[in-house]
Amino acid sequence: MNLILSPHGAELLKAVHDRHPEMSEAAIVEEALAERLGRERGSAPPRPSTPDEIRAWLDELAALSDKIPPRPGETFSREMIYQDHG
Repeated sequence: MNLILSPHGAELLKAVHDRHPEMSEAAIVEEALAERLGRERGSAPPRPSTPDEIRAWLDELAALSDKIPPRPGETFSREMIYQDHG
């Protein structure tokens, strides 16, 4: 496969190759693409799309909410918020 780089991309590739002459240009590009793909996969978890997935996601978010310590100055509890809604 042939890859056409912009002038800036060619400069970046040359700079990395100058720092790591033991690596081929192809290996440098492959590693950069693999790293980029890994970051994209790791940073964006799949979004829930069905009502059941959304419900499970919300349950997961709320599962440990009672373990969140109160912030300084907060004097109300979750029970106090919902005491009139029972």
